[in-house]
This record gives sequence, structure tokens and C-alpha cells, in this order.
Amino acid sequence: MIQKVVLTRFINAPVQRVYDWFYHSENFTASPIVFISRWNTGRWESGSIRDVVMIAGWYREEITAAVPGKHIDYRVVRSIPAVSQEFTRIHCEAQGSGTLVTWTIELQVPLPAILPAALGSAMTKAGARMAGILYGSIMGAAARALET
Repeated sequence: MIQKVVLTRFINAPVQRVYDWFYHSENFTASPIVFISRWNTGRWESGSIRDVVMIAGWYREEITAAVPGKHIDYRVVRSIPAVSQEFTRIHCEAQGSGTLVTWTIELQVPLPAILPAALGSAMTKAGARMAGILYGSIMGAAARALET
């Protein structure tokens, strides 16, 4: 069962500044629960690989698309703990004097087939709640950095 998490936050800053902050994901370490965000191959374009270490674990992510000033798409290639996250999008949309950021995460916690499906469902729901906390924290860090 794939769980979809959608977080939104209005950031009172121009859309290009907001997009650039998220595009340079090294900024994610401004969140108190993100410890490392570094690039392994390439930087910021489709096919680039980065590692992110957060309170919830380690994630190797691949950028799958980036449309300047609009959105960044990526997927989790590997992680500890294991999570299937084939689609994630950070979308930035100009609204009045600022930017509406919508972060969409589609995730699933894979478990061996011998375990009950209900356990996998419960783990995925717990992962979705954790994703809301993690990504919400990064959005808060962006607001603090860009609204000053």
C-alpha cells in the first residue's frame, strides 16, 4: 500500500529564491533533524545522486527531473531503514507576495511477504507520519532562512 503525503507551506519570498533554496538541498541541514545533505554525482540535474542523513535514517536519492522555478522530482534509490519512495516532488508556485511550496511524497515501507500485510500497512502509515514531520521541518527551515 502506497501512502501519499502532501505538505504545503506559504513562504513569504519570491518563487525563484524559494526554488533555489530547495534546489540547493545542502540547505536542508538548516533543519535541526537533518544532519547531512551532500551530492555524490552531478549536482541538481536529472540523474544526480545525493545522500541525506536525518533523524529517521539515511537516504540515497536520485533527481529524476528539475524544472527551474517550478519543481524538483526525486526518488529514493536506497535507504536505511528500507523505504520505497519512487516519486517525490517539491513544487513552487508564485502566490501574491510569496510562494506556495507543495511537497508530495509517495512512500511505502516494504516488508517480507511472510509478514502480515496489516503490519506493512501500519509501518507505511507510521512512515508517512514521520515524513510529514521531517519534510515539514525542512519547510520550516526554508521559511526561517528566506523570510528574514
